[in-house]
Amino acid sequence: MLHKNFLPRLKDHLLARLRNIAYSGDEHDFSDEDRNSVLITDNKIFEHSILRINYTTYDLRREQDTINPRTRADIMVLSHEDDRTHPYWYARVIRIFHVNVEYREHPAALRTPPTRLDVLFVRWFCRDSSPAGWAAKRLQRLEFFDHESLPDAFGFLDPDSVVRGVHLIPAFAHSPTDELLGPTFARRKGDSCGDDSDWRFYYVNM
Repeated sequence: MLHKNFLPRLKDHLLARLRNIAYSGDEHDFSDEDRNSVLITDNKIFEHSILRINYTTYDLRREQDTINPRTRADIMVLSHEDDRTHPYWYARVIRIFHVNVEYREHPAALRTPPTRLDVLFVRWFCRDSSPAGWAAKRLQRLEFFDHESLPDAFGFLDPDSVVRGVHLIPAFAHSPTDELLGPTFARRKGDSCGDDSDWRFYYVNM
């Protein structure tokens, strides 16, 4: 089931990219009139099974991560917080897709020929505020946003914003919970904590 705000938020994301608005971590909220300037050709979304991310290792070698929503779905992007206490944000990729978009810059203009835009639909993690890092001798800990923070819990990303994949370890000492989000397609089938539950916390493996 898709939330009723899925299409408007997708169009907001596409419109920001078409207008070359730099990604700052916040999703832009355009008017319905602005959204009408974006046409998804034939109302079709083309889904993909994997995404390959090229990145540079610490010893200046080129490597590649393969992101697969069913098996290895966790990614990291640069943080856009003013307080840069931690350099990255983390998300789980739910869907990988592309759309062909036609854009009209102003009401009197003709629509542009279809342009392909690749998009990631993600479920965001937030960082747990308890002490972590070298001094605390504990890995950074993450948790999913709950159902009361749905606008922050999900979003769209340009694949070019992804730094690389990340290995997250469920915090097995804490029991799984079904209080964060109800039954949803955003949860991977066959997860060890159950189809309708999430691990309460995850550790970021260094």
